This record gives sequence, structure tokens and C-alpha cells, in this order.
Amino acid sequence: MEFKTFTVADLGLALLSEDFWLTKTLPITKQRARSICHNPRAEKDDPALLVVYQDNQVVGYLGILPDKVFFNNAEHKLGWLSGWWVDPGIEAKGVGAILLYKALNAYHDRVGVSGGSKEARKALHASQKFIALKPLKGLDIRLRFNATRAILREFPWMKPFRVGFKFADIMLDEVVNLRGFFWERRTHIRRRLSFEYVSSIDEETGAFIERHNHHDLTRKGKAALDWIMTYPWIVSAPQKDSASRRYFFSSTSARFFYLGVKVFEQNNGMIGFLMLSVRDDRMRVVYSHFESRHAPS
Repeated sequence: MEFKTFTVADLGLALLSEDFWLTKTLPITKQRARSICHNPRAEKDDPALLVVYQDNQVVGYLGILPDKVFFNNAEHKLGWLSGWWVDPGIEAKGVGAILLYKALNAYHDRVGVSGGSKEARKALHASQKFIALKPLKGLDIRLRFNATRAILREFPWMKPFRVGFKFADIMLDEVVNLRGFFWERRTHIRRRLSFEYVSSIDEETGAFIERHNHHDLTRKGKAALDWIMTYPWIVSAPQKDSASRRYFFSSTSARFFYLGVKVFEQNNGMIGFLMLSVRDDRMRVVYSHFESRHAPS
């Protein structure tokens, strides 16, 4: 069994190599590797991927995204763990733990994790190397019921009743639309606010973010947000390709893109910025910046 560490520079070379992509299991996708190579916060010598080989085949891997965090008035190098997988046939050999400790050593114990499976969180807790930060409270707002998908996913045997569920969805969505109409009339939000959609961070937006991100842990500015929007890890595709079938984490989706939204108030100019990610029928707020007095708007 052989453990290999690939730096950002190594991933750049891997993109030019055919042999790296011939294994039965892929430790990373080309899209993700290309994105890491363009990461403005990554240096060429930063470890970005740990791979375990056995008989020239991939049996485990752990991705690391180089980043920076800011606290105590100082900048600190950090690696975010992403894509941690071990072949079930060798799990008992402690390969997953070895990968984790190699990542910790590579970044001098400055490693972060966001999300992850139940098994991964259990392993992280057992390592006693991580401190859980207080989670932020959010809202899950449903503008469309889409009960058909949820019901059929949970109860596939109910597919013959799909038409009935679709009709119920349409009727319920009309109720939601009517409620939204009256909410707009009551709040006059379209009269007070206007919006501009952008696919990259322009100078006005970049300057606005720089004025409002001082309390953020990662302080993503124009360069970092442009990178996220330009080099996403997920590709919009009608169906999975051969590479995505050999990689055990998200790499394709029927619809995926990032969208920037600039918010303006009459006579006050730009008062906010939202960065959204859209995946299939779900939209998520990735970053938001605004002045506290405008939050209720």
C-alpha cells in the first residue's frame, strides 16, 4: 500500500497526464483539479490531495482545499477537508485515520471541515483534533412544494399516482404564488429595492465587499469569489459521465451555477450583495454582505 501527496503543482501536471485518470476509481475530477489550480489562495507547494494506492489502483483519498482564515488580527493558512473516501474492503486497516493525520501534519493541525457524513464526523470527533464552532441558524424556504419528488423518492411504489401528485403540486403552488403577490403589495419591496444580477464580481461589488467582510472568518474578496463563480466543482450535465461514475462525491448536476445579486435602494446606492448557488430546484445563499441597518429590508 502506497500513500502519495499531490500538491497544487502536481495536480496541474496530472491534468496533462493520461495515466492519472485511468484508474478504476478517481481520487478527484478534472473540474475540481482545475479549480484548485486556479485557487487564488493556494500556493504551488500546498498539499491538495492525498491518495492511497494498492496494486496501482486507488483505494482511498482525501482532498484538501487551501484557504486562509482571519482571527486575532492575523492571517492563518488553513486546509479544508473535502472528498474523504476509503475502499470498504480496507476500512479495518485504519487507512482513513492515516489520511486524516497526514492532512493534519501537512497543515500543522490547521484543518477545517464543513458538513460531512455521520461516519466522517464520528472519526473527526475521535481524533480529538477538532473543535465544533457554534452553527449558524438558517431558514429553509420553500417557494414550490414539489411534493411529487419527495413522495416518490420515499415511496417508489406510488409512481402510478404521479399525475395526481403533480396536480396537487400545481394547486398548492398557486396558493403560494397568491400569498407572495399579496406580500409584495403589502411590503412595497419592488418600489424600495432594485436588483442587478452579475456572473462575476465587478469593481463596485468588490469595493462593497471589502468594506463589509472584516468580521468574516475567511474574508472572501473579489479574487476569491470570482474564482468560486468561474471554477465551480460541479458541472451542469444532462446525465452522469464516465468520470462522475468513478468519483464518489458530487461532480455533476442537471443544473448548477452561481449568481451574484447586487441590491440597491433608491437614493442610497448599493446596500447589499448576495452570492447564490442554484442546484437543480434548490437555491442557497452562499455569502451575503450588507449594512446592519439594511438587514430588515
